[in-house]
Amino acid sequence: MEKQNVETIKMVDRALEVLDILRKERSPLGVNEIAKSCELNPSTAFRILKTLEVNGWVYQCNDGRYITGQKISFVIEKNNLYLALKEVAELTMIRCTEEHGQPMNLIVREGHRCYVLQQSRTKSLVNYVPALYSELPFYACAGGKVLMSELPISLVEKLVDSCDMEPLTPYTIIDPDEFWLEVRKIAKRGYAFDHRESSDNGSCISVPVRDSEGNIIAALSFSGFVGIKDTDELLSYLPVLKEASEEITRNLFQCWGR
Repeated sequence: MEKQNVETIKMVDRALEVLDILRKERSPLGVNEIAKSCELNPSTAFRILKTLEVNGWVYQCNDGRYITGQKISFVIEKNNLYLALKEVAELTMIRCTEEHGQPMNLIVREGHRCYVLQQSRTKSLVNYVPALYSELPFYACAGGKVLMSELPISLVEKLVDSCDMEPLTPYTIIDPDEFWLEVRKIAKRGYAFDHRESSDNGSCISVPVRDSEGNIIAALSFSGFVGIKDTDELLSYLPVLKEASEEITRNLFQCWGR
C-alpha cells in the first residue's frame, strides 16, 4: 500500500512538471518535446497530456501540439484575463449588491462546466446562492445559458453531448432541442433567466460580459431571488445588470490594455 501511494505522488509530480514546462515555454510543444524536457517516456507523456486535456489544464492545438489551458491560467498566471476580470468586477458587484440588495455572481465557462469566478453577497444568509468557485450546470443556470448563447450550434451540440443533462428540479431543461431553442432566444434578447431550474424556489437573471471586440467572456447575474412567480418580476434589474456589465468591460480593458 505504501509503495502504491509513492507511485501516485510521482505521477502527480510528473503531471505538474509537464504543466510547468508548458507554462514557462509559452508556445505550443509536441509530445516528444515535452517528454524530452521532462525526461519521460513519450507514451507516459502522452497519457499525462490527455488526462490534463480532459480536465481542462492543457489544450491541444490543431497541429497536435499542446499549450496550457484556461484552467492553469486561471490558477497560476498573474496577467490572465480571468484574474484581471475577477479583480476588476469586484467593486462594481459589491456596489450593485449594496444598492439593490441582491447577491451577484460572475460566471465563466470551462468546456461544459461553468464556475463562479467572483461574487458579492448580502449580509443575510441565502440558500439559493452558489458558493464562490463552485461549479454550476450550464444548462440549468442563467449565466451558463448566456455563455452558450452565441456559440456555434456545432459546439453547443458537442457540449450538450459531453454532459449528462440531469433534472435538478421539475423545471430543468434536459431536452437538447428545447435547450437549443432556449439558447437562441437568449441570443436574440440578450439576457437569460433561471426560474426554478437549478433550485426549487430560486430564480436569477443574467447578462453577458463582453471583451473589447464584443465576444462573450463571462456572464453577470443577480441571483438569490426566492418565491418569484413570474420572470417579468426580474426585468427591473436588467438595466442595472447591463450597466454593470458595460462598466466591467470598460474597466477590464483599461486595466488589461486590450
